[in-house]
This record gives sequence, C-alpha cells and structure tokens, in this order.
Amino acid sequence: MKVIAGIFLLLFVFVGISEAQIKQRSKDKVFYTGMGYKFVLFTDTEARSAYPFFDITNQAFVKEIDGFFGMVLNERFVFELAPSYMFSNDYGSDDSEADGGGFYFTENGVNRYYVPTDAKMFAIPVNARIKYFPFAKDYGSAFNLFYFGGGAGPVYISEEMNQRVYTDDGRLDFLGAAPYAEDFWTLNFEALAGIATVSKFGIGFEISYRFIPLGASSKTKPLITSIANNFSSFNMAANVIYKF
Repeated sequence: MKVIAGIFLLLFVFVGISEAQIKQRSKDKVFYTGMGYKFVLFTDTEARSAYPFFDITNQAFVKEIDGFFGMVLNERFVFELAPSYMFSNDYGSDDSEADGGGFYFTENGVNRYYVPTDAKMFAIPVNARIKYFPFAKDYGSAFNLFYFGGGAGPVYISEEMNQRVYTDDGRLDFLGAAPYAEDFWTLNFEALAGIATVSKFGIGFEISYRFIPLGASSKTKPLITSIANNFSSFNMAANVIYKF
C-alpha cells in the first residue's frame, strides 16, 4: 500500500505543476488512445494459487496488456472502449508437482487427483467504460483529473493443462497423463479509480476491481476455471496516453 500511495503522490504533484493542468478543457470533442501494463491479483484462492500475483521462482505471474480508445463527452464524463489481453504461461502454485501439489476433481462421476505439469491461460476482456471526473472544474487542484467509474463487457477465457492423474493425493497409484483444454465466453464487470496527466502525451495510474463469474458450463474439465469460484481480481495499471 505504501508503494501505491507513493505513486499516487507523485502523480498528484506532477499533475499539480503541469501547465496544462490549469487550463479549462475545450468544449470541442477530444479523443485519446493509449496502452497500459496491468498487475493482476486474483481474489479466489484457487485461481491465485495457480496464477499468482507475482512468482519470482518460475515467473508464472499473471500479466495483462491494455489498450483503450476514449472520447471526452464533457468536462466531467468520458466514454471509453478498453480491450485487454491477460495471460500466464505456467502453473504457479506454491504446491508445485515437485512438492506434491494438485487438486481433486470429479469427472464423469469419478473423483481423481490431478497434478498439472504444464499450463497456459489467457483471457480477453472487451469493456465499455464510463469515467466521471468529480473535480473537473477545480482547475487549479491536483485532483482535477482524478476519476472513478465502471465498465462491463464480454470476456473470452481459454485454459490448457497437461495433467498427471492419480487415485488420490498420496500419488502412489499413477493412472496416466492427459491434456485438457476449455474455452468459453462470459461477462465481466469492473469498478475503477485513477488519475492521469493532461498533456498531448500523458501518463496515468489506475486501480480497479474486475468481477468475472464462472458458470457451470466452465466446470466440466479438471482445470482451474472448474475449481475456482470466480476469476475476479484487483488490478493496478500504469498507462501511457495520447490525445488527438
């Protein structure tokens, strides 16, 4: 939290001393685009164990690349389209295969213990967002470009795992190995808050919470999307912005 607070403080100071900060926004429509890098912390225990926030040992942490295109509707409201690509290329559980890690899953009425030896997960959320700037008319304030908002849209999720299958977690009775894969569409919803500079080229910092429910249709195979209650997450993003 100290790191997050420090980043916010730096952004507030930078925005506060920016010459563009004290100028009123034009009444003409303004468009912008940009990209960001996002750190993702899954809130569900099973999802976070498999795809951790940060794993130095095998670099299995979740990464997300954002793109966005927005239109300034007026001084207080912005509409934005924001597709992103979230991915992890390894199984990052603290209980790795070498340590006996895995999970139980009932497939076709039979309960077995599955130990991932390889994993690949990615998701593509495509959200429409509305951002609200509550201090937009306080032109001399460092909070002038502070915003909060929300968004929603479809998300495509794909997951693949090679599994070693055992009778139980004692792993004394090896039954074989098999690949499993699943992909599906669902909805996602997000709440967000952040701040950004206002120059032609700007930077921004944003925190958000994304809710991704996982329905019964995604729980048919021995994968993390089957045993996790959801794929919801807290997110921290650093953005680069270009206005035109």
